Amino acid sequence: MAPGNVRNNAQSPASATILSGKIAVLFDCDGVLVDSEPISLATLVDVLDHFGAPLGQSEVARRFTGRSSAAPIEHIHTETGRDITDEFKPFFYERLFARYDFELRKTPEIETVLKALKDRNIAFCISSSSSMQRLDRTMAVTGLGHWFGDQIYSADFVANGKPAPDLFLYAAKKMDVRPEQAVVIEDSVAGVKAAVAAGMTCIGYVGGGHYEKDRDDARTRLYDAGADIVFDNMRDIADLIRSADAGEG
Repeated sequence: MAPGNVRNNAQSPASATILSGKIAVLFDCDGVLVDSEPISLATLVDVLDHFGAPLGQSEVARRFTGRSSAAPIEHIHTETGRDITDEFKPFFYERLFARYDFELRKTPEIETVLKALKDRNIAFCISSSSSMQRLDRTMAVTGLGHWFGDQIYSADFVANGKPAPDLFLYAAKKMDVRPEQAVVIEDSVAGVKAAVAAGMTCIGYVGGGHYEKDRDDARTRLYDAGADIVFDNMRDIADLIRSADAGEG
């Protein structure tokens, strides 16, 4: 049976050892900690159209989910010949943050996961393709910042964003853990590939609003990218953390 057809739960044999020997969890932010991707993708569609490089929302999702702003900037340059590096973020963020203030929500049950990790003394951090400016706004709007303190790492800190492994390796070094001791929780193909390239275990998450209409296909894509297991509900991940032989081995 193909991995994408396996029913995953915290008690399944495939799940039983996923956290064995792990002492740190690296969270992607958008689409994992917060249900921001539908907001971000819709805003990006409008921004690409403004800069003369339009794409439909499904294509925007396929190309740019989980990647830094360098990817759409390069797309605009390829399509128009314009270098809008300095213009892009202020223009995009002005529109995005206006929506964040009214629409951005925490992922359901995410704080249940964070509490389970804290109860098990498993360290955790954010390792996101977003800029620090965007991460700071996200933490402020959702109130999640107190869980992470200064353990927030951005694509701003490395030369190459996801799907390169640079960010995850950087975060692991900052947390003083070896790659094989870390688990990544990711919602994007680029992020899963980055985790695999970094030599880390990867839990895929497809419960975000951007996957509402194609959750089964998204699950398959994350498995194909190399995810070890995929869930669509954070409560299942919390149950896995509570039951796993974590932090030993």
